Amino acid sequence: MNVLELMAECRKNKTKSLDLAGQKLRALPEELFSLKHLEELILDGNELVEIPDEIGNLTKLVHLSLGRNDIVELPASIGKLKKLKILYVGYNMLDALPPEIGQLSELDKLNASKNSLGDLPEEIGNLSKLTQLSLHDNIIPSLPSSVGKLKALRKLYLDNNVLESLPPEIGLLKNLHELILSGNQLSELPDEIGGMTALEELVVDGNSLRTVPASLAGAPVLKVISLHENPVASIPKELKGKKDLKIEV
Repeated sequence: MNVLELMAECRKNKTKSLDLAGQKLRALPEELFSLKHLEELILDGNELVEIPDEIGNLTKLVHLSLGRNDIVELPASIGKLKKLKILYVGYNMLDALPPEIGQLSELDKLNASKNSLGDLPEEIGNLSKLTQLSLHDNIIPSLPSSVGKLKALRKLYLDNNVLESLPPEIGLLKNLHELILSGNQLSELPDEIGGMTALEELVVDGNSLRTVPASLAGAPVLKVISLHENPVASIPKELKGKKDLKIEV
């Protein structure tokens, strides 16, 4: 079936999911935005450059996938998708996320990897239910202090950016299990990182670290610190003696 036939069937049967992946779409048909019953919309692997404001009409969406297109900007109206739990916009040409993304109060997973993102909006800290944030392979130089408000976050992927430092507020992420920071420009980590009481894996390969904070000894369940391809000169004795911790250099 072609795109119009797929949408007609979706409208007729009130299907909650519509998969239009790989349809070579360069623009989204207007009829799509009348399907207000949709809960899942898959648009990966098309040729989309922009997403119209009308996307905000689909207020029942729980899952929106826009990966592997040529999208340069997300509309402010995306903030109207109050029920959205999964947003995938990886492998596009985004250079920013709109501040309105902070209005997605139910969002659980956000993947904006492999774009051209620079600064992140402060409003990203409003995503209080977010458990997974994937921002790898962008050009992010720093994180807003509001990142410390992501209290539910369990996995944070920031590898292959241009981070030179981390805000001390990163230590407020008490539920974070996995922190991936490989391929950045970090020369030190903040002492506050030791406040991550749920942290199990810290990967900082390919940076400019000469040591790591002794405060990490206070992370009770930390199992792995990976420091490959860093000019490490010393490891604090508190970490060397920590039971069940593997330090890879």
